[in-house]
Amino acid sequence: MSPAAERLDLRHNSLNAIRLLLATLVMVSHAFPISGLAPEPHLGDIKLGTLAVGGFFTISGYLISHSRLNSSLISYAWRRFLRIFPGYWVALAFTAFVAAWLGGTVRGGWSVSNATTFVLSSADMVGGSSIDDRTLAGAPLTGSWNGSLWTLKWEVLCYIAVGLALGLAILWRRSWVSVAAFVGATAVTLGVHLVGPAAGPIYQATLLVPYFVAGMMLLRLSDRVHLTGKGAVVAAVALLLACLLHVGEPLGPLPLAYLLLYAGAAAPKVFQRVGAPHDFSYGMYLYAFPVQQLLILAGLRDLGLVGFIVASILATTPFAVASWFAVERPAMMAKHLPARWRRGATSAPEAPDARPAPVGAREG
Repeated sequence: MSPAAERLDLRHNSLNAIRLLLATLVMVSHAFPISGLAPEPHLGDIKLGTLAVGGFFTISGYLISHSRLNSSLISYAWRRFLRIFPGYWVALAFTAFVAAWLGGTVRGGWSVSNATTFVLSSADMVGGSSIDDRTLAGAPLTGSWNGSLWTLKWEVLCYIAVGLALGLAILWRRSWVSVAAFVGATAVTLGVHLVGPAAGPIYQATLLVPYFVAGMMLLRLSDRVHLTGKGAVVAAVALLLACLLHVGEPLGPLPLAYLLLYAGAAAPKVFQRVGAPHDFSYGMYLYAFPVQQLLILAGLRDLGLVGFIVASILATTPFAVASWFAVERPAMMAKHLPARWRRGATSAPEAPDARPAPVGAREG
C-alpha cells in the first residue's frame, strides 16, 4: 500500500478529468427539472447534482489547502480571486445580457436596468437579485436563469477560512485539529439533517462545507491514509449505504472524498491529459444552466430527455472552452503579480516562485 501523499501526485493525476465529469453530472442532473421531463435523479436522500457538487468541494478542500500551505496569504488570496471571480463575472453578464435578453425578446420582461441590477447585486456573491420571471415564461423551471451559482459563495467562504486558519501553523501541525473540524462539521450537518431547516443558508452550509473539510482532512492525514482498491470498495459501499439509509448528506462526504482521491491517483494515465493544461470544468459549471434554459425556450424539450442532455452538452461545451481561453486563463496569467509588487517595493532581487501548482498547470 502507498500513502496518499505518494499515490496522489499533485502534478500528475486525473483530478481535472474528474472535475470535468462532475461538471457534466451537474448538467445532467439539472436537465431533469429544467426540462420538466422527469424528477431529478437521487441516490437515496441525495440528488445526483448535489453529489457532484460535493465532489467538487472535496477536491477543492484537498488542493486548496495544499495551495495555502505553499504560498503566502496574499499570493493565495490573489490566486483564488483570479480563479473564481473573472469567470464568474463574465458568466453573470452572459446570463443577464445574453441569455435573459434572448428570452425576453420573445416573452418580454427584460430590461437593461433589471439586468444591470442583477449583475451588480450578485457580483460580490453576498447579495443578489433575480431576473424578471417573464423572460422564462412557459419554461418548466422558472425563477432562475442560473441556478448553479449559489454554490460558489460557499466555495469562496471555504477559501477564506482555509486562508486564515492555515496561516496559524499550529492548526496544521496538530492532526487532531483537522479531524475535530471534520467531526464538528459532520455533527452539525447531522443535527440539521434531523431537525433543522431543509432550505436556506444554514442548510446550504451544512450541505457543502463538510465535503470541503473532508478533503482538507485527507490532505492532513495523507501520510497515514492509504488509497487502495480495497479502501475504495469500502468507501463506495459506505457511501451507498449512507445514501440508501437517508443519512447520505451528513455521512457521505468522507467516503466520497476517499473515492475521488483514489480515482484521481489510480485512473489510467490517459485521463491525466484531460484538462491539462486546459481545464474547462469551471466553464461547464458556469454556463450549463443558462444554456439549458435557452434550449428549452428554443423548443429542444421535444427531443426527449436523452436528446436534451446530449444537446445540453454539445451547446455548453463551446461556452466552456471560450470561458477558459478568453477569460479564465488570461486572468490566471496575473497570478504572480503579488511577487512582482513585493520585488518592486523592496527593490531587492527575489527568487521566482518555484512552488508547484496543485494540478497540472493550474490551481483548483
